[in-house]
Amino acid sequence: MKRFNRRSVLGALVLSFALGAMGVSTGAWAANRTSGGMYGEATAGATITATNQAGLTRTATVGNDGHFTFVALPPGTYTVQEMEDGNVVASRTVQVQINTSAHVSFVGGAQQLGTIQVVGGAINPIDVTTSNTSLVISSQQFKQLPVARNQTDVALLAPTTLQSSPTLGVETNSFGGASAAENAYFLNGLNVTDSLNFVNFAQPPFEALETFQVKTGGLNAAYGAALGGILNVVTKSGTNTFHAGANIFWRPRGLHASSPDSVIRVLDDPTTKDVDEGQYLQYYARRSDDNQNHFRYNVYGSGPIIKDHLFFYALYQGTKDVTDDYSSTLYTRGQSNSPQGLAKIDWQINDANLLELTAFNAKEEDDYDQYDLVVPNSNWADASTDAPYNNNVGSSAYIGKYTLTPTADFNISALWGYVRFDHGQSSPTINCPAAYDERSGTAIQIGCFAHQVYAGTTDFDARHQLRIDGEWQIGNHDVTFGYDKEAFFGNVHTHYSGPMPPGPTLAGQAGYTWIYFPPTKDCKIASGDPIPGCSDYVRRRVFVDAASFNTYTRAIYLQDNWRIGNFYFRYGARAMSYENDNPAGEAYIDVNNKIAPRLGLSWDVFGDSSLKVYANAGRYYIAPSGDSNVRLAGAELDYYQYYTFTGIDQATGEPIGAKQFGPMPVEYENGAMGQLNNVESVVASNIKPMYEDEYIIGAQQRISGTQWSLGIRAIRRNLKAGMDDVCTFPYPSFGAVQYVAQKSGETPEDVSASLPGCILLNPGYDASIGVTFPDGKSGTYDIPASAIGVPKATRYYNAVEFLFERAFDGKWFLNGSLTWSHNYGNEEGYVLSDIGQVDAGLTEAFDFPGLTEGATGDLPNDRRWVLKVFGAYNFTPEWQLGLNFHYSSGGPLSCFGLKDAALGGFAHYYGNDSHYCHLNGAPPQLAVVVPRGSMGRGPRNYSLDLAIHYMPSWAPGLRLGVSVVNVFNFQNPSLLNQTYENSDGVPLPSWLAPYAYQQPQYFRFSVEYDFL
Repeated sequence: MKRFNRRSVLGALVLSFALGAMGVSTGAWAANRTSGGMYGEATAGATITATNQAGLTRTATVGNDGHFTFVALPPGTYTVQEMEDGNVVASRTVQVQINTSAHVSFVGGAQQLGTIQVVGGAINPIDVTTSNTSLVISSQQFKQLPVARNQTDVALLAPTTLQSSPTLGVETNSFGGASAAENAYFLNGLNVTDSLNFVNFAQPPFEALETFQVKTGGLNAAYGAALGGILNVVTKSGTNTFHAGANIFWRPRGLHASSPDSVIRVLDDPTTKDVDEGQYLQYYARRSDDNQNHFRYNVYGSGPIIKDHLFFYALYQGTKDVTDDYSSTLYTRGQSNSPQGLAKIDWQINDANLLELTAFNAKEEDDYDQYDLVVPNSNWADASTDAPYNNNVGSSAYIGKYTLTPTADFNISALWGYVRFDHGQSSPTINCPAAYDERSGTAIQIGCFAHQVYAGTTDFDARHQLRIDGEWQIGNHDVTFGYDKEAFFGNVHTHYSGPMPPGPTLAGQAGYTWIYFPPTKDCKIASGDPIPGCSDYVRRRVFVDAASFNTYTRAIYLQDNWRIGNFYFRYGARAMSYENDNPAGEAYIDVNNKIAPRLGLSWDVFGDSSLKVYANAGRYYIAPSGDSNVRLAGAELDYYQYYTFTGIDQATGEPIGAKQFGPMPVEYENGAMGQLNNVESVVASNIKPMYEDEYIIGAQQRISGTQWSLGIRAIRRNLKAGMDDVCTFPYPSFGAVQYVAQKSGETPEDVSASLPGCILLNPGYDASIGVTFPDGKSGTYDIPASAIGVPKATRYYNAVEFLFERAFDGKWFLNGSLTWSHNYGNEEGYVLSDIGQVDAGLTEAFDFPGLTEGATGDLPNDRRWVLKVFGAYNFTPEWQLGLNFHYSSGGPLSCFGLKDAALGGFAHYYGNDSHYCHLNGAPPQLAVVVPRGSMGRGPRNYSLDLAIHYMPSWAPGLRLGVSVVNVFNFQNPSLLNQTYENSDGVPLPSWLAPYAYQQPQYFRFSVEYDFL
């Protein structure tokens, strides 16, 4: 990787900083990822001291303008005192939260916001010094709420966040119109996002987490690696007081409702009359018999090892989770009982030197047993058909951070961290091929296999991170700077279940899947070759990919926070570079010095932190995924073979009497022939990382004399460049291949044979591609976007948020938001919810020009109206009520179907994944384009959750609780099937049938006891 050109960052700031550095007032500040700050007003020349529960004491002198500030304060409760002539003249108690600054005033005429922030710790207090948007929640606040105890559900409390589509198969969120794979997750300052596909992140035991900050916009220059949002979490730490305790959380199966079944009407002969229609009803999604039982317990302790200096925190978590899932023909029981834990050491060497060490293990082993049902759609499982499989997944991490604060005006910290993600899978039936019979119109699993796709037993990926952050107050400037370096390693080996096939293999294992089909309407397969006898046929697909690779990211940033009277002006930039290497160590992506400017302005209108008006503008980049190393730069083998057959061995899924036919012995999918691609060809050399611009304007007002505050903000996000692959290069008739042939003098056939099946580029932009031809000739060709034939990736997000908050006063608090938004374009982002594709940056959205036709419209994460309200009320010191309400309007509905080959654009190779449908009748009529999201809206979702907690006075430290999620058991669908027809263009009866439903009602019981 090339070095940074640091002048590109520094030059933009030096002049303005130099002009402003002559100021003499103090009061600007910043806060880093794991610490907070404090600012306020007092008598000029007075001494202000801030002391936390661990004995850390910081001292500041009030400036001539009456302002003081503290930076790099560990989160927690502080006693803040104003001292004159050695005497304490006033005292406040203030709660410092991560990455924000608390306001405290000792001026008699000023609004006493310190009290509001301290009693229980207000949610999202007005921080007039910043123009970013975030929600901060402590563990004490969260434990009052009837919300699932995981980080994903914490993030859902913030405005602009939505639960991702169930099609993705992972529990994650969309932030601000971005896809679910464009967020970043931090724990104690370490980036714990899984860069393989960006949808997963390390999640230590939830009870060990202390503070959650959900950043939804306006990021400062210290943050990168996200287009959506950031979840920034800090774990619990020890103090000078010993604490120990245990708790239990139980979701019993007997009080856990199930979702409805989705039943569709199927008639072989629609003209049939006077028959029992029940025999023609078929389950599209069977949910009513599903059940779950979750049991979790924690034991923890914390306290001083050496008073005022050395502290510990440790937690052990045990689980016992059981799930039952039914389909029409299968029953699967899953069990997980893996222990997890976290430990943290804080060494407060003195008030100027802090050392933190954190380690956690969040690995788990999930065991599944899969059985055939004796009678379809029954609960009667055939024990003899058990097909077990095992997932060894989860994460572990080690984090060390050192902070030096030699003076009140300067601090610097260094962080090193390592996080590992395990993905291993295994099964005693791994040599059974996956097999599905689709001749009836529904995919029926047959044979002895347990799982279709396996990750290798030793599969993992890991990140090493080194980060340095500094802060220097010079006059009325608060300058922050830093350096961030990450090295990401992946060892990936994914393959189908099944034995070694005859024919090409890779890495000693391949596996394959059989799919049995009825004859197509034209008696031909996708290649155009005829099906012998126009009979039923079976397709074998062999798939395996294998790669060990490295990716690297580096960033430097510099930012000035400049206080001018009641104005806080933030200006800075972040420079980022990315390098992705293939398994041979060759760089196929090498992007340097992408500059991301950040500007912000906040106006403390009355000078007392009661009214803030702010604006923000910023550019954000996201790195290429590790998945691209596997799918593009790795060795991937993916091919088809076609056979006629006379029967099926139901025990194994293998065809009987198989006789191969087709255009060739094997038909490769997108040129995946099991070889490393030419690094000059697999990615456009002029590629830009995916990036977007964001603009925010807003205001926040605290209502005088009350605990209430109101806010409003408008957000505009615009995707400037997407990153995805185009996969039409194996076809000589493709416009880009024709262009290179014309420029090079080679034949289109030789050009297509010289290029990989898919090339990563910026859709809608020219692409520079290196080509080496069979005759040894080579060259680089600047292929115009018009020849590639796919449009520019577009994504827009416009939103207006209305916010309200009632800060906790010892009795109750309430927080809520009403958001109107519109998310539209032709690019959801790094994932494709339409088909549940979690291949970051490698979705099929731009694979063929024909797939992009009709793709512009309302995107899957478009929810026009979202209302969120949560809070808690203490009826008495012993009884407490918590609530959480969520409403979202329905998402857009589309029509996915077959684009006939006669219409061009290559989309027919992907069957019914295009935005074309035969809406006006069955084939042979040609399909018509149906723009994305033009088929109306899905059902709205809403849910009320309640929690009651009892804290008896006769047993101090005891806390009993019961939470009811979805009190009224609303059962609206959360996902409808949007595939209108099959791969022959024949309409499906399951179009717009519900496939998934909102979370059904369940009860959670808790017993918590603090011994000390």
